[in-house]
Amino acid sequence: MTPYKSGAVFFAWGVLLAVFSVLVAPRMQKRFGSLKVLGGSLVLLAADVLVLGYGNHTAAIVCTILSGAFIGVNNTVYTELALGVSDAPRPVASAGYNFVRWFAAAAAPFFAPKIEEWSDIHMPFVVAAVTAVLGAVVVAVRRRALTHVAEELEPKHATEDGVTVFAD
Repeated sequence: MTPYKSGAVFFAWGVLLAVFSVLVAPRMQKRFGSLKVLGGSLVLLAADVLVLGYGNHTAAIVCTILSGAFIGVNNTVYTELALGVSDAPRPVASAGYNFVRWFAAAAAPFFAPKIEEWSDIHMPFVVAAVTAVLGAVVVAVRRRALTHVAEELEPKHATEDGVTVFAD
């Protein structure tokens, strides 16, 4: 790809990241609840990464751009949950969370080629997909521990005659 085309791909990725972080994720959280949104987004990100790793050039472009949407949702929900579960003051919790997040982001460019050297070109994408699915499993398994943090973002509902009704 030319530098301009590559730049356009990552510009589109960044636009989706911003739109989904700021506009879409909060609306999804309000409608479905933080834990469902996070779990679903992680599973969709895993599928996206697998297609990215095994697809053709066009699929790689589309999946790279689409990953901005999933990462944007994940960033918003993870940040809120991470700050909510910590007993530390908000600035300390935020710094700790960002250290872990950016440490992994810094390590990935080093480890992805190593994983490819030890196996094949697809394996780094498989590792990324498995990691995302494991994240969704952790959210599901630790749902009880996270629910009190996500309560404010869960949809308001009441039960009428045994039927769950979502309030506006």
